[in-house]
Amino acid sequence: MNHIICYFLIFFMESVILWQYSSNLFVPRRSLPARITILCVLYCLLFFAASLFQSNGINAFLYLFSDFIFLETQYRLKAQSAFFHSAILSAVMGMCELLVYGIFKCFAPHFLENGRDAFHLFLFATFSKLLFFTITHILIHYLKGKKHYEQPNDNSVFFLLLVPLASLFIILTFINIGESVSLSPELDFMIAISAISLLAANLLVFSINQYNQKKNMEFTEMQLLLQKESNSEEYYEMLRLQNENQRILIHDIKKHLQSIDLLNKQNEPDKIDA
Repeated sequence: MNHIICYFLIFFMESVILWQYSSNLFVPRRSLPARITILCVLYCLLFFAASLFQSNGINAFLYLFSDFIFLETQYRLKAQSAFFHSAILSAVMGMCELLVYGIFKCFAPHFLENGRDAFHLFLFATFSKLLFFTITHILIHYLKGKKHYEQPNDNSVFFLLLVPLASLFIILTFINIGESVSLSPELDFMIAISAISLLAANLLVFSINQYNQKKNMEFTEMQLLLQKESNSEEYYEMLRLQNENQRILIHDIKKHLQSIDLLNKQNEPDKIDA
């Protein structure tokens, strides 16, 4: 029963973090009740899947897939952008867990062993999710006021995706090794340092992706300005030609009127009529 409560709290905190991240950064596609309903359904399924499979790899994949489904269906995002943010969130969460796991193992070599003691599991969940919440809050603050609408397709995001996906694989490898083999405090410390390095690498990838999006937006705006300037130039050229034609027409009418006036003074009605 204690383990069920711990897992419920874990998934509840993860759902709150995803909600905060998505609500602050992305433009909703659905109504508020619809988003809450879909989020609850997805994380209930995650909760039952975690209780059923008890596998880090499967649970990590399901978490990534659930976040992707939520972001892609409930917000105005392209599929590749939704998958990128899902992968970043999954990688950051995994690295927070790995970092906390490595630090705790330095002081308690048998941490989370003996059938995953409920008290240790609660401590692990609390510290790792607090760290996860802090990092996502920093990302939100960094992107505050920059709501993401649907962007043009940017194939570079597929190359950036390799980093968080590779990080997820490395994290799962480290966690499985730590749970299968009793490591020395030095190795646990090295794992914690590796988690920090992976976290920094993924944050760098996130920053690069945001930089690319900013440059793409600036390029698009520049193209629009150039198109607007080109249209304005064509419009003013058309006005110039129209004024020139009007000037010629007025000049011709003036000459005709002068000729009629001269013929009238000469009393030549036949030529005037002609």
